[in-house]
Amino acid sequence: MRLTLAQACGIVVSLIGVLVILLHGDLTTLSNIEFNKGDLIFTVALVIFGLYSVLSLKRPNIHALSFVAFTFGAGAACLIPLFVWELYARPVMQIDAANLLKVFYVAVFPSTIAYLCYNRGVQLIGANRAAPFFHVIPVFGTIMSIVFLDEHPQAFHFIGFALVLTGVFVASRKQQAG
Repeated sequence: MRLTLAQACGIVVSLIGVLVILLHGDLTTLSNIEFNKGDLIFTVALVIFGLYSVLSLKRPNIHALSFVAFTFGAGAACLIPLFVWELYARPVMQIDAANLLKVFYVAVFPSTIAYLCYNRGVQLIGANRAAPFFHVIPVFGTIMSIVFLDEHPQAFHFIGFALVLTGVFVASRKQQAG
């Protein structure tokens, strides 16, 4: 399915909302941005995830858990060289109850369950309509920082939230049959 004008406009509006949140409402901050290696890595990761989203629609007709297990296995295999390097470059993680609970949490919730839900969403509404939902991540991050870190809500938060949610709503609406 091709990107519609409404979807493109919704994505732009929600992206502007993300920028308002990230830049604290001060667009002049853009002129002071300095990029580093992590920014490049993150950009490559976003492109790869975009490809994953689109290509997941062409996946074989297998059970959702099998698909997630395969993609996690393929991803883990790609990380083996970095894992070996890390074993030599950094101290080994302490194996204790707290660290095992952290690994379990990350393996179950933000990994397995989140990917199962995301893949199902892409399957149901398509990658074009699912993609803008990534723009709500800064909204949730900001809300969590207000709740857990005592950050004080400011006007730019609400402006950013409104833009993000409006853009996501517009971009994710089902196109009217005409």
